[in-house]
Order: sequence, then C-alpha cells, then structure tokens
Amino acid sequence: MKRKARVALAFQGGGFPAGAVAAGAVRRLVEEGAFVDHDIHAFSGTSAGALVAAACWGHTLKGSVAELPDILKRQWLHFAWGMVPNAGVARTEQLLDSLGRLNPLYDAYSANIVQPFLRYLMKEWVLAYIPVEELRSLRDRAERVPGLALGAADVLTGDIKVFTERDFSLEALLASGSLDEINGLTRIEDGPNQGVYCDGAWGTNPPLVPLLDYGVDEIWLVQHFPKRREAIPQSPAERKDRKDELWQNALVEHELHFIGKVNEWLASGQLRNDAGRYRPVTVKTMPMRKDLPSGSAFVNSPSFIEEMMAYGHEQAAIFL
Repeated sequence: MKRKARVALAFQGGGFPAGAVAAGAVRRLVEEGAFVDHDIHAFSGTSAGALVAAACWGHTLKGSVAELPDILKRQWLHFAWGMVPNAGVARTEQLLDSLGRLNPLYDAYSANIVQPFLRYLMKEWVLAYIPVEELRSLRDRAERVPGLALGAADVLTGDIKVFTERDFSLEALLASGSLDEINGLTRIEDGPNQGVYCDGAWGTNPPLVPLLDYGVDEIWLVQHFPKRREAIPQSPAERKDRKDELWQNALVEHELHFIGKVNEWLASGQLRNDAGRYRPVTVKTMPMRKDLPSGSAFVNSPSFIEEMMAYGHEQAAIFL
C-alpha cells in the first residue's frame, strides 16, 4: 500500500479576513477528502492563523476532522457584529483612536477598561471553539500527537517564539493571536515560556521551518497577504498596508529560502542524513489574489466574513 504524503498546513494571520479565508479553505479540504487522502498531521499559524491551526490540531487529535468546517465557520462569525461594517469605517476608527491617545485620560481609559474587557471577550471566544484543558489532557494520553507551531514575539527580549504542541495553552494562543493594540500584551509569568508577548505576526507569520521537525513531505501554505498588487497604493493608509504586506511576506520568503537550501543540501549530499531525520520538503502555496482595501483586517460585518470564507473555499478548490 502506497504511503500517504505527510502534510503540514500553515495559515498566515492578518485579522478577521485571514481567519475567514483559512476557514473556507479548510472546509474545501475536508469536503474534497484531503484529510483522508493525505496524512495531514502538523499545523502552523500566527495570530488569526494560530486560532485556525489550533482548531485543526485539536480536531485531528480528537479524530473529529469532519466537524471542522462547522466549528471554523462559527468561530469566525462569532464576532461578526457589524460594528465595523467596511474598511472606510475601520480607517476612521483607527484615526480617531490614534488622536484620542494624545489625551492621557483616554489612554488610561483604554488601557485599564477597554483592553481588559476585550481581552476577556477574546479568552471566552478562544475557549468556546478550542477547549484548551480538554485537549491538553487528551494530548497527554494520546499515542500519536499532531504537530503544532504557533508564532509569537517577545517584546522585551526580541526573541521570536514558536509554541509547539508541548506548550499548548490558552496563554500561548493569546500570545500569538491577540492584537496587542486591542487586547493588550500577553504576559506569561513563569515557566520556560516566561515573557511578554505582542501579536505574533511581528515575528513569524506563520512558522514554517519548525515544521521540518515533524518529518513532513509537503507544507501547504494558506497565504493572506497578497504578493502582487495591480494598483499602486496612493493614500497613506494604502501605502502603510502595502508595506505591511511586503514585510509579512518577507518573513515567509526567508523561511522558504531556508527550506529550499535544506532541499539543496540533501540533494547534493552536503547535509548528512544518516538517521533519516531530514527529507526534501515541497511547499505549495494558496496565494491571496484579492486586493483587499486598507483597514479590512478589522471589518467584522457578516457579509464580509462570509465573502472571505467563500473566497477561501474557491481558492482551495483551485489549489487542490
């Protein structure tokens, strides 16, 4: 019987649309039997991608992958309240928030009242779809545990942190997945992961090189930030978003370059592989082909979230 290709799924973060696109893509993968035809047994993500990766990891661990499409749909529609109905409103709210922070009273109100409340909502949201303690208990009893790599960044040490399945916790998910300007910084007070973390996208988005440790044959990367754009960014907001896209994709390109070098070293015999630990890894990318307007990362209207899910579903069909 032919061995199934061992695959890792990696999800790039980038706010509500990134999570919605990834949710739509996973739905198509489940519908098309990708989890049956392949040994999809490692997951990676940062920020919104970390929440999708953790949900996939948990349902793979439980053997309930068929439930993933419904879980992920409900996860990304959970906050579809429509308070930020479009990108224009998002840009206006960001501008007003920046102006408000010039007032020390507003800044204190935000730090001591708004951020703690939003952080509480974030915790409730995560636990509603990712039962952390149940999964930790199941992980500790399982014979075969899927791989997990969640990207984060320590703001004090400057270290890029990757939380693995051994580190899986609510704090790890918050360190990777919560926007610090909205929910505040994540502090892990003790243990090997002690540190102060901001949104993981500032460090690695998503972690790819750590997936080599799971003996995968292929990495399937669901990308949120478009590499190419048709229109030249004109406004300051458009130029800022484009710089963010270039920078986020540069993080990915560096990791892809390293994986490519490892493949070269294996092919040429420069990398000794006596124990068979390493193998050539093929990276296949589902690119973002839409030019999303600046500020779209914060848009939470139901129609926009569903549009992004449909886009991910469509692009995953092309990918497969």
